[in-house]
Amino acid sequence: MIGLDRDKLERVGIDKLVLSGIKIETDKKSLFTEGQGWVEEKFEIKEELFSIEKTIKLYESGEVRETTYLRFNPNRLLHGHNIYNARNFELKESINRLMSLLDSKNISIDLSEAKISEIEININLDLIFEEYKEVFTLLFLKLPKLRKIGNINLNESYKKLFADSTLDGGWKSHKVRIYDKQREVDDKHLLGFDLTRLEWWLSSSTYKYYASERFNIDNTLEALLGDHNILDKIFIELCYEKLFKEAYRYLEKELEPNLELSYLEFKKQNKLARATGRSSQRNVYKYLEDNSWIFDYSNLENIISIHDKPHKTREIERIKKNYSHLNNKEKLSYLVGKIFNH
Repeated sequence: MIGLDRDKLERVGIDKLVLSGIKIETDKKSLFTEGQGWVEEKFEIKEELFSIEKTIKLYESGEVRETTYLRFNPNRLLHGHNIYNARNFELKESINRLMSLLDSKNISIDLSEAKISEIEININLDLIFEEYKEVFTLLFLKLPKLRKIGNINLNESYKKLFADSTLDGGWKSHKVRIYDKQREVDDKHLLGFDLTRLEWWLSSSTYKYYASERFNIDNTLEALLGDHNILDKIFIELCYEKLFKEAYRYLEKELEPNLELSYLEFKKQNKLARATGRSSQRNVYKYLEDNSWIFDYSNLENIISIHDKPHKTREIERIKKNYSHLNNKEKLSYLVGKIFNH
C-alpha cells in the first residue's frame, strides 16, 4: 500500500497505447535494406519507457509507403510503474513528458495527425482473484480462445500447488483478460494488497468502430484527449456486450436449467434403483457437485422449493449450512456495481 494513491486504482483508464501517423525527425542513422523491386529505410529505437518505429519503403513503380508507430505506457512515464492507469489529462501529461525526453535524444515528433493504432483500457478492482474465480469463469466461459493461466505456489498442498491467476480470450481485433495484478507485480513493497485487473486490448479497427459508430468521435489522438468520457463509454459497452450479457444468458438459460435436470436425473435413478432392488445414492448435493456446476446456493434452494416441498424447510437449512459460501450471484451483482457505476 506504500506510495499508492487509492483514488487512481479503481477507475477506467489507459494502460498501453500505440499511435500511428506520427511525424518523426531525427539525425540518427537508419537501416537500409534492399529486396526485389524495393528499397527500405527503417529507423527504430526501443527503450524501457517507449519505442518508435519509422519505415519508408520505395518500390520500382515509384510508389512510396511510410509507416510510423509510437508505443508507450503513460504511467511508466509518470510514475515508474503500470499499477495505475491513465485518464485523459494524465495521458496528455505523459505525452508532454515523453516529448521532452525525445527532444533530449534529438528526436522530434509531431502528433497532430496521430491516430489510435492499439489501446489497452483497464480497471483495477479491489477484489481477491481466487474468491471471485467462479464469477470470472462465468463471464469468460463463452469467449473464443479462452485460456486459463496459473502460477505455481511453492510449499503448498498439491491441490493448491497450481492456482489460476489469469483468464483471457477474445477475437482477432479485440481481446480481454482478467488477472491477479498483485501476482504480476510481485513487489509487496509497491503493491501490498490484493488487486484484480480487467483489461481490454483493442486494435485500430475495433477502437475506430466503437469511437466512431457508437460514440460519434473519430479515432485520432486529439479526439481521445478531448473526450473525458470516451474511455468509460467504450469499456462499459465492451463489458456489457461481450461479457455480462452473455454470462447472464448462460446462467439463466443453460447453467441453472442443467442443474435442475441433473437433480431430476438423480431422483429418477434412485427411483429406478429402488424399483429394481438396487441400493440408491443418498447425497443428491454431492451428486450435483460431481455432475453439474452449483453456481449459487440459491439455485439449490429454488430446486428444492419446486421438487421437494415436503422436506423444504429441512433441506434449505442443510443447503445454507453447507453451501452458503457459494454466494456467486451476490458477487456478480457486486462486480456489476464496480464496473458499470462509472
